[in-house]
Amino acid sequence: MQRSVFTLSRQLLSTRHVRWYSDDKLFKGVPKFTRVQPKGSRHVVPIGASESTEHPEVDTGSRIDLNAKNLGRLALIGGAAITCVGLIGVATYYVTTYFYLKNHWPVPADVESGAARNLLYKATYYEQLSPNKNRALSALEKALELLVVRGGASPDSVTVVDIKVRIAACLFGLGQREEAIKLLYQVLPTLEALSRRKNKGLSNGDNGAADPGASPGVHIASAESVLLRLAMVLGQACAASDRVDEAKRAFTIGLQTVKQMKRNIVRGFDSEDITKYTAYDDLNQEEAELTAQLAKVFYDTGDSQVASTLFQGVISAVKQHRAQLDLAPRIVGDMRTFKDGWLCLDALAMLYLAKIELDSGNTSAALPWIETARTIANDMPIQKQTPRCVDCEASLLAQLGRVAESQGNNKRALLRYREASEYARIYFSDLHNELQANVKRF
Repeated sequence: MQRSVFTLSRQLLSTRHVRWYSDDKLFKGVPKFTRVQPKGSRHVVPIGASESTEHPEVDTGSRIDLNAKNLGRLALIGGAAITCVGLIGVATYYVTTYFYLKNHWPVPADVESGAARNLLYKATYYEQLSPNKNRALSALEKALELLVVRGGASPDSVTVVDIKVRIAACLFGLGQREEAIKLLYQVLPTLEALSRRKNKGLSNGDNGAADPGASPGVHIASAESVLLRLAMVLGQACAASDRVDEAKRAFTIGLQTVKQMKRNIVRGFDSEDITKYTAYDDLNQEEAELTAQLAKVFYDTGDSQVASTLFQGVISAVKQHRAQLDLAPRIVGDMRTFKDGWLCLDALAMLYLAKIELDSGNTSAALPWIETARTIANDMPIQKQTPRCVDCEASLLAQLGRVAESQGNNKRALLRYREASEYARIYFSDLHNELQANVKRF
């Protein structure tokens, strides 16, 4: 009896002893490495034996054996993840691009063919976002064939004429000036008739408030907007082909069209609609651009007095734009392409005014124009600088070379000519070969 009671007590004490040493509350505040495990719960690994083999319950999953098989798996998983991220990025880019084109460069509603609409969006992409004249020309020609030959669209519709003008612009950009001029002259009478018909309707009571071409940031083909684009391309093509009189007439047609479009906006003007201010400002920019192009034609023909007057008008237009922008700040450039037609337009005018002064031998009057124009051309982030800004800076450096050369400082003149040529080369300016000729003269 005594022995059984002693045995039962020993068992209870042993159980309680294990429970005490297995309870974490008992060791609260005691470092784990000083805790003594209960007798019988500790395991001993024999010398030379592996712990993982003796005790398979030990977790070794946190370790990865870097053998060839596992490295191959890791590479496969990493490659798949990178591919998925790349596909998501590409899909996001094309989806956002499509909606940008749809909102800012919509295809006219009279184009019902899905294939033709996709081709026109493709052409706009290669015209505006990723310039590639060859691909844009190919897409426009296919769209024109689908609309006219297969779709039966009227050759005199604004949509078809707009496509032809865009084709001519691509041809001009590819150096095929004569083909571009021929095509533009073919559609010019049609556009002028469409524009006169619309303006006649406006004068009979239509207020012009619903003119789609008056919506800022949204480029919808209208008779006036297409005629304006035709005048710009035709004038530049004729000027490059030394057809001076035709270039002057083309730019004059553009200026008359801009003035008519501005009258249409004023006729239906709403002072509470800020988009009207922006649309009017966009037309002012088109007018200043056409004026600058016309002034360049007069300068090339030696009529410096008329050219100087026109360039002064361009500078005044830019000053007026900046004053209005200070009074009513708004976004005037495309936030995706950073295109802003006002950039460096006044610098271009100052460049030619400096040339006019240098041609007349008035070096002291040319230097202020050059310095002011350089400040304007360089006073902006590099990502916003347009090709016109780059061309202006390179040409202005060359004008400083002319100044030094006229003063007899040939060493300084050569330095300036080299700076101009190198600047044009670094920023891929089309003026590089022309400016390099100045260096070769020395």
